[in-house]
Amino acid sequence: MEWSLLTYCFSLMLMITLAPFRFRWPSSVDCMWEGPWFDIVTNVLLFLPLGFLFWLTRKPPKGSGAMHVFLLGFFVSTSIEITQLFLPGRYASVSDVLANAVGAWLGARLCDQAQHRLNRQWIGRLGLELPLMNIVYLLIPLIWLDGLAAGDDRSRSFLAWILGLCGSVVIAGVYRYGIKERRILKLWGLGVVAVCWFLASSLPAFIVSASIPLYGSGLVGVAVCGLVVLPIFKSSAQRRFEIPVLKRVWPLYAAYLLMLLLWPIPSHFTDWRGAWGFAELKDDPSIISMLRLIEDFAAFTLLGYMVAESHGRREISQTTSIIWSCSWCGLAAGLLQLGRGFHPGHVASFGASLLMFTGSAFGASIYWRQLVSIQRILSRAQHETPGATTPLDAMPAAYQVHQESVSR
Repeated sequence: MEWSLLTYCFSLMLMITLAPFRFRWPSSVDCMWEGPWFDIVTNVLLFLPLGFLFWLTRKPPKGSGAMHVFLLGFFVSTSIEITQLFLPGRYASVSDVLANAVGAWLGARLCDQAQHRLNRQWIGRLGLELPLMNIVYLLIPLIWLDGLAAGDDRSRSFLAWILGLCGSVVIAGVYRYGIKERRILKLWGLGVVAVCWFLASSLPAFIVSASIPLYGSGLVGVAVCGLVVLPIFKSSAQRRFEIPVLKRVWPLYAAYLLMLLLWPIPSHFTDWRGAWGFAELKDDPSIISMLRLIEDFAAFTLLGYMVAESHGRREISQTTSIIWSCSWCGLAAGLLQLGRGFHPGHVASFGASLLMFTGSAFGASIYWRQLVSIQRILSRAQHETPGATTPLDAMPAAYQVHQESVSR
């Protein structure tokens, strides 16, 4: 797996932990040995996906095992805790450092166990061979942000259910189309994996209400099993199944973006209001406002990735695909901000539009850098075993164009 996805998730984690970025020289050093149990559990789960992705990205040297990831998580968390000392009202916690390190270790162990228990084709599609599966990984920090940015607004946390359904469609589609040997993972096991994925992703929503992640995880588990059993995905002999899956994700994700930018849904509209900068952030410089801006960036990063995935199935080059992706996402950002200007509680923002456009460009680049990484893997495999076939039957047609352009 290419490093860009891991870097993106790590960057968002830094934004979450260091928001609202108002650094000052501390008058005193506040340090605690242990914090609340909820913070400990949250910190474990916060680093779990990072440990999982790191293990997929780069295995540690032989003999070091997941302890290598534990030490990495320990030093990264220590750096974050030291940085938090420069944020007024924040403190460093030894228990947070240990919880983060344990979370990274558990993520690496989970990935390692999956690689041992499942065959290479299944774990390959989870990590390397299928760019479509990265949508599930990109949804994790977005669902985290949704729970954190909800604040006291309990109803806003239900937006995470829509994201959970998007992930359900992708997981079910990969299982239905992309896994040739389904017996290696039973349907009930797939449902459990989906439930755990959403439950871990929506943990911050427990602050608002425990029913949101609990009922949401049940909804995701039922949706995944239902999408596999019911004839939602028609059988096809074609090798390219990503577009049928994406077509079922688009309506859900479009509804999410619309509600995200216009929440709370207004009963009436007012005269249009707009600003060049982040006017709402100036009016309300709280951490919730900052997290909602970060959430907008993450939402359009995923949008850019999915648009690039859609264009990547066509016979076009990498540059053309990124330009098309940014154009469509920029148009979507502009229209959503235009509608936001008529909202009685919001103001349209050119700065927010530019932030969302930047996120979409980054999402498109993640997709194409993933394909470049796949190209290296294929080239290495063909060099080591000339004439050997590979299980990458879901490779987009655009990869062939990109490979030819690189060779020229």
